[in-house]
Amino acid sequence: MIPEGLDDKILLMKKIDSNKTYLLICSFYIVYYITLGVVGPYMNVYYERLGFGGSQIGLITSLGMIASMMFTPIWGVLSDKTKNPRAVIAFILVMAGITSIIWSTQTAFMPVMILSIILSVFRQNVWSLVDGVGIQFCSDYGKDFGFARSMGSLGYLLGSFAIANLMFALGFSGPYMQVFVVCSFAGAIMIMCVPASTHVEKAKEKVNFIDSLKELLTNRSYLFVVLMMLLTSLVVDTILNYSGNHLINALGQSDSMIGIFSLVQVFPEIIIVMFANRIFRRMKTSQVFMMAAVAQLIRFVLCAVSSNIVVFLLATSLHGVTIAVSSVGYVSYIQKHVKREILATAMALYGTAGTIGVALLNQLFGFVYEYASSYQLFTIGAIAAAIAMVILIFNKKLDEE
Repeated sequence: MIPEGLDDKILLMKKIDSNKTYLLICSFYIVYYITLGVVGPYMNVYYERLGFGGSQIGLITSLGMIASMMFTPIWGVLSDKTKNPRAVIAFILVMAGITSIIWSTQTAFMPVMILSIILSVFRQNVWSLVDGVGIQFCSDYGKDFGFARSMGSLGYLLGSFAIANLMFALGFSGPYMQVFVVCSFAGAIMIMCVPASTHVEKAKEKVNFIDSLKELLTNRSYLFVVLMMLLTSLVVDTILNYSGNHLINALGQSDSMIGIFSLVQVFPEIIIVMFANRIFRRMKTSQVFMMAAVAQLIRFVLCAVSSNIVVFLLATSLHGVTIAVSSVGYVSYIQKHVKREILATAMALYGTAGTIGVALLNQLFGFVYEYASSYQLFTIGAIAAAIAMVILIFNKKLDEE
């Protein structure tokens, strides 16, 4: 017989433990996205300063994405089979930190390219595994995934603006690999501190990759959200790689403007992502997805036709809408339409599809940037958004699922 009041105490302890774990996950998002913020906006500018041309930059990025694409499903399958994605994530982060130390000592094209490929294997698509852990935990314990994910946006802002400007003032130039290494190792420690019970499945079904792949490839809802990702957030993220080049070379701005650009881009994103779950619950799925496409269309049309820095920054503020739909809307949609036991594989393949798209687009965008102009990249982004809008308009069954 359970003593009176003991059930309440057990429930209270579980609530306290879940709150601590939620706080740890939110903190991990901050630290992990700092690694993205101190590297992403500055990488292509750094390559250009090493003397690499647009096609060479596109080649480095594309080969890195292809290598990442080959390994991403492996990470997902390992997570599902071992029921321990925290160990997989920690291993990836540690290897990313070690590789980046070696990468930062090179300046010649060939060694930089080879090490960039290796670094991409460990740097790209960790977010898909992290989001898989985060969305499942929040679903199990009634926590707000949108708020947790917004901490990632906050981390990106801290990395790309606050920390980057501090490092610049201290005489360093981007990408800031010193910060990347520290935060990668710190993130590995933090994710291992997340209790295993928060992401080890209660069911112990054996996971077969081939069967999982077949199931996902016949899941129309899953395939549709992947298509929407490719046309919206994927295009946005790929063009983002050339935003620093556009600011400096096309708009004539200094390095410090990259930090301001990141601030204008990410600050609205934090607010929107933070409240995304509450907003999206009141909307139809088609309306949520349409938000991303419309925001992307308006943003890139303005960037394509104007050389005014104020217009560019105002248009950039729409970035948060597309990312909110991508990081919360699309991920939540996957979680609802994919079986729990193959969620990590689904998220890994979702990341792989993005990786393939980025690899192809980076090669294309490298040529466009070198032989046309960065303005044409925004035109391509606007066209992709228009295509997404047309598909959504004619998809009558989306809100019936």
